[in-house]
Amino acid sequence: MNYRTIPVLLSFLLLGSCYPQDWDYYYPDSAYKPILMERSQLESSVKLIDPQSINNFGKIYRYGDILFINEKYEGIHIIDNADPVNPVNIGFITIPGNIDIAMKDGYIYADNAVDLIVISYDGQNVQVVDRNRDIFPELPSPDGYSSSDLDNRPENTIIVKWKEE
Repeated sequence: MNYRTIPVLLSFLLLGSCYPQDWDYYYPDSAYKPILMERSQLESSVKLIDPQSINNFGKIYRYGDILFINEKYEGIHIIDNADPVNPVNIGFITIPGNIDIAMKDGYIYADNAVDLIVISYDGQNVQVVDRNRDIFPELPSPDGYSSSDLDNRPENTIIVKWKEE
């Protein structure tokens, strides 16, 4: 062995011991707790209910005189905007895990957590006319860290939102 290689090997050994053993220092647990829903419950959760107050709105979509306002992770508010001075909150479509909406040819396209759904709305009722499963990745925690609550996660569950602990 060459005498020049000994200092190089020794420096690698010393530098390798500089890493802390506590990896939680680098990868802390999330300050948010995942809210889980069983797949069967998720697929039967899209319903038209009475108007709800708007608390955490996201995207707004206008279709004729109707405004569809996303309530992040909860669903879509339906607002009659025929009189823009006096808009009327006429209903709410529950869609757990919903962040984004779009419309085309009278259909509402929305994310239902990891699924893409197509909804028909006739002014009185909503109906899921198509569902594409597992199109989107699961919702990450808002702080970007993983949660130890997911370590022993029940089978066949999906993250629909995160709640600050």
